[in-house]
Amino acid sequence: MISMRYKKVSGVHAGQTYVVIEPHSEIEANLRWVLHNEGNPQDKPLVPESDLNDPKLWQALE
Repeated sequence: MISMRYKKVSGVHAGQTYVVIEPHSEIEANLRWVLHNEGNPQDKPLVPESDLNDPKLWQALE
């Protein structure tokens, strides 16, 4: 999962690309990931894994 790239599909930052940099916590039952916005280094959202798997919210990039 680390280093995977995603594009935000909807919302304020739609079209922006992000890289998964680390898990927020390795002991959380519902794992959340810290993403790094490639265009804005200040933007580091915490995203639940279920959201990353939702094609309406995020698109995995190869």
